[in-house]
Amino acid sequence: MAHGQAVKLTAKAVERYRPGEKRRHIKDALTPGLYLRIEPTGRKAWYYRYGGQGARWMRLGSTDELDVSQARAKATEYRQAVRAGEDPAAERQRARAERRRTPTVADFVDEYIQRHAKPHKRTWNEDQRTLRNWVVPRIGRLKVDEVHRRDVTAVLDACRDAGHRRMPGKVLAVMRRMFRFAVERGVIETTPVQYISERQPESTPRAMQPETVRAWWEATGRTIGAEVPEEPKPVALALRLLLLTGQRPGEVAGIRLDELDLDNEETGPVWTIPAERRKHGKAHAVALCPMAEAVVRQALDTVAAPGGEDGSPGLLFPNRAGGPCRVDSGLNRSLRLYFGRSGPTPHAARHTVATELEALGFDEQDIGRVLGHASTTVTGRVYINRRSLTAQRRILGAWEARLREITGAGAAGTE
Repeated sequence: MAHGQAVKLTAKAVERYRPGEKRRHIKDALTPGLYLRIEPTGRKAWYYRYGGQGARWMRLGSTDELDVSQARAKATEYRQAVRAGEDPAAERQRARAERRRTPTVADFVDEYIQRHAKPHKRTWNEDQRTLRNWVVPRIGRLKVDEVHRRDVTAVLDACRDAGHRRMPGKVLAVMRRMFRFAVERGVIETTPVQYISERQPESTPRAMQPETVRAWWEATGRTIGAEVPEEPKPVALALRLLLLTGQRPGEVAGIRLDELDLDNEETGPVWTIPAERRKHGKAHAVALCPMAEAVVRQALDTVAAPGGEDGSPGLLFPNRAGGPCRVDSGLNRSLRLYFGRSGPTPHAARHTVATELEALGFDEQDIGRVLGHASTTVTGRVYINRRSLTAQRRILGAWEARLREITGAGAAGTE
């Protein structure tokens, strides 16, 4: 309860007051209704008290947020509102409830990620990145129920104007999921994305031609062999392993040392990608043929980062800060330097391996065994066992022979 004689509060007096065993209220002598509240924990905050017998308390802010003069100004403002018949505390509650009912797009992005994308999508971080890069900067301050179809098309136009061919379709897909979730949550009644469509451009060939494969190999070789390379050596080595194994860029870029078993007498050198690092959540073993093994050993000898004292695993391809090579700023950046903006992407290596294996006569099941494709059939699953790895080693061995033919590399892939 508020009691005691009023005190003319000053900055020094506020600082001087110490907490007691119970909550204390110090009444300001100059501003009716203004109190300094001191918690037993030592926290101090300004409150405005009004309402007579059924008094209500309104928190104005902590003493770190408001000085004495600012607290007096706020208390005076609320006192005038009370005299005019208003209830400031009730108005604040109504405003908070309204914000909860109808958040801004930026606020709802966080709700969508936490309550829908993360629990239901392994690739939730892609949704988050898309929304933060394209949606929040353009319509993030709008209330969710204020977003019109015209606002959505403006976001898509910005993607196109930036020179992206496929990004508008990806942005629309994520926005469609987010606004549908907003309808489910009762935030809005209808989605502004309704009736909006985005025609995807015609697919371009993703597999590289032999001359591009050769240029990829030669460019990474120059970086690896240079005393002072223009691009980081871990990135160049990762790009080579990407081309040799056909695995996903993120899986290659983030290889941990504990995933490698180069001295396995039963299966031969093998790299096991754990379930938590794979798109479909199932572990996948990759047989390392001679050229791939040579790249891994070269990385172990020159660039691999040991595990940390905190038990964190070591990395085969660390970046300058000690973390894994980033697919966007590492692998992509180097390929743009080698080929220009119209050159291949890191994922083109995976398509190239699949295309070349098909040309070599391997069927869909064989290719899936190498790439680790998810399958609902028993025969299509990629088991981590000796038989599977033996078959995989035969398939990847054929690809390495074809790669040596294209690039002129030696048997160990070092030329």
